[in-house]
Amino acid sequence: MLSSSISLTKIGLKPHQYALIREAVLQDSRVERAWIFGSRALGTFKDSSDIDIALEGEALTLDDMARMLERLEYSTLPFRVDLQLKHRIMSPELLAHIEQYGLQIK
Repeated sequence: MLSSSISLTKIGLKPHQYALIREAVLQDSRVERAWIFGSRALGTFKDSSDIDIALEGEALTLDDMARMLERLEYSTLPFRVDLQLKHRIMSPELLAHIEQYGLQIK
């Protein structure tokens, strides 16, 4: 699902919170695609749930991910963010979950 059709109510984010996440993702040109997944994508989140984001891009490194995570942690987001590099995910079940339920934000 592309970003223009994501229901912010379903994922439990306010427009400015979603904008912060998208801005952090869009700042890195090496990110080819990105998805929100997990409880936020399924609509089963709790108020304290983190935001799971998978990043795809051949040139993305762990350092790139760490810089993005730092930007998000120092933002005004009241949630913990968990970033994953899709090419480093070893679990076939998690990859299938992202493909089936992930909400594409880039």
